[in-house]
Amino acid sequence: MSGASSLPRVAWAMQPLYVVAEVVIGATLGVSYSFRDDTISALGTTCPPGGTGCADAGAVMNAVFVVFGALQVLGAWPALRSRGRRSDRVAGALWASAGAFSILVGLFPVDSRPLAHTLVALPVFLCQPVALLLQLRLRPASAVRSIGMGLAALSVTGTLAFALLLGAPAGAGLAERAALWPAKVWLALSLAGTSSWRR
Repeated sequence: MSGASSLPRVAWAMQPLYVVAEVVIGATLGVSYSFRDDTISALGTTCPPGGTGCADAGAVMNAVFVVFGALQVLGAWPALRSRGRRSDRVAGALWASAGAFSILVGLFPVDSRPLAHTLVALPVFLCQPVALLLQLRLRPASAVRSIGMGLAALSVTGTLAFALLLGAPAGAGLAERAALWPAKVWLALSLAGTSSWRR
């Protein structure tokens, strides 16, 4: 495998580190931040004096959105160029779209550009679960597929819960993480037993 062809695999293998980055930022840079109640986007906001549910260095979280979104797009590139099944290309396009919208989430912080932020964040909640489910449908039965089914169920449940809890005083942060984190884990897990995307 050449260095160039391995870059997309490395990009997806790194995706679970997004979760680590988010946790570290929330735990160390957050100001009275609640992983259960506060949205992920709140970590990309700048805290006023005495603020809560925000971060001391919102620019750090916004950079994380951009970097990991770009890595997600890079990881999907082989699927977009696949000469195999059309469904592989569709899954790749969904993963790439979610990554591109994640980049925009980082470029349009919710505190300074709320409408733009909302418009670019919403597609992520649709693209990632659908891409995950599509990849699972194409994958033969295995332990990895079974784990993926559990991650997909968690993601779909989290998405529905987040839609119901958004704006509620409690639970929205936990629901949002249930919706989005499984995809980051799956992108690395999906590499197990595969050498490349179908050509």
